[in-house]
Amino acid sequence: MKRDKAACSCEHVTYGQIVDAVRAGNDTFPKVQEVTGCGRGCGKCRDFIIHMIGDIKRFPADYE
Repeated sequence: MKRDKAACSCEHVTYGQIVDAVRAGNDTFPKVQEVTGCGRGCGKCRDFIIHMIGDIKRFPADYE
């Protein structure tokens, strides 16, 4: 996984920031959004990030 790849282009939030937020206990989209600011622009990333949060929780080793 490229930690510096953009997960939310509008707010410049990276995959790494999403992973770090989930690992810190922010396990829902609203919590991740609060911590990172993702999804506050156009909102196109919302479904992707919700899916990503689920994957991080189910398959944590894939996001190391």
